[in-house]
Amino acid sequence: MLTPIRLASALVLSSSFALAAPVAQDSGIPEDTVVVTTASGLKYSVLKAGDGTEFPRLGDRVRVHYTGWLEDGTEFDSSRRRGEPSEFGLGQVIEGWNEGLALMSPGARFKFTIPSDLAYGSKGSPPKIPAGATLVFDVELIAITMRVPDFVPIDPERATVTDSGLAVQTLVEPTGAACTPKSEIWFEYTLWDEAGKFQDSSATSGNPAVTVVDKFTLPFLKEAASFMREGGVYLLAVPPALAFGDEPRGALPANSTTIWRLELKRIFQKPEFSMPPAEELVTTASGLQYQVLREGEGTPPVMNQGVICHYAGWLTDGTQFDASYDRNEPLTFRLGQVIEGWNEALMLMRPGAMYKLVIPGKLGYKARGKGSIPPNATLVFVVELITVK
Repeated sequence: MLTPIRLASALVLSSSFALAAPVAQDSGIPEDTVVVTTASGLKYSVLKAGDGTEFPRLGDRVRVHYTGWLEDGTEFDSSRRRGEPSEFGLGQVIEGWNEGLALMSPGARFKFTIPSDLAYGSKGSPPKIPAGATLVFDVELIAITMRVPDFVPIDPERATVTDSGLAVQTLVEPTGAACTPKSEIWFEYTLWDEAGKFQDSSATSGNPAVTVVDKFTLPFLKEAASFMREGGVYLLAVPPALAFGDEPRGALPANSTTIWRLELKRIFQKPEFSMPPAEELVTTASGLQYQVLREGEGTPPVMNQGVICHYAGWLTDGTQFDASYDRNEPLTFRLGQVIEGWNEALMLMRPGAMYKLVIPGKLGYKARGKGSIPPNATLVFVVELITVK
């Protein structure tokens, strides 16, 4: 249904990157405090209470540290030993984790004892986890990094029903342009069944849904693109024939009416080359120059953090040497994998921002050059920071 975003670009210097500083290692399976057993058979004990302010729900993304053992004390996995937390969406991991994490608030540290039917069952996860294994985890919930929207039932009095049977309610009025079949768009979606049970969300994967309109395969998305405008948020009640039809989809049975929340975040347009006047550029101590074309919101990325960007790059005479816009495919990478000028600039940008960069050769490809880029060339980029991962 959605176009995946893959790692591919001449800008990436290396696939290796430095990991976060290691954290203290566990000495072994921690002792239980008070053991609570849930109706499913999950056992947990609170090693450290969280802040109690919020709890993750199915679909939310979380960041955790953890160590996992077999019952005999054999360690089979540890984010702590790797020195980097794990991030994922609830619903993407074993059932014992989905249930257990929903009991935790940020800052909490729980011990889970998970029976095999809530873990890897009779198949196990070779070679480290045998069939039928009970698993023990020490899990720390560091943060809830992204939340799925709350379910809102469609209001028949505010909804419009199209000739196809699609019911549409505008939640947030749009502020920008309309799509065309050839538009490359960034949209966010959340899917529920008719009763409001969560099924799927672009927020859960952590990747923005980026595609060209005429590549949509679900009929209702093609129809929705004809009326969606940039900045708009829409609630849709979709009859089965316009979505998954008589095919079951995950937990959705065949012939399900589905409820979708769609937000059209951006219609991407490839920028034209221009050299900004010197007085419109900010120059940093390193020699990087930049012009803010659009401000973003949120927190800028830091070194080693993952980002997704669209960009176009030129020599100072206007010769284009690369553009992700031409491929309709944003670039996914970690800071530290790209040229120094990009690393510095991106740490100034907030998600949604668009900057024009003028990067001297010493912060670009230096004396070696690269492909059609001459040695010591000054480079001009327009970079759009879509999201920070």
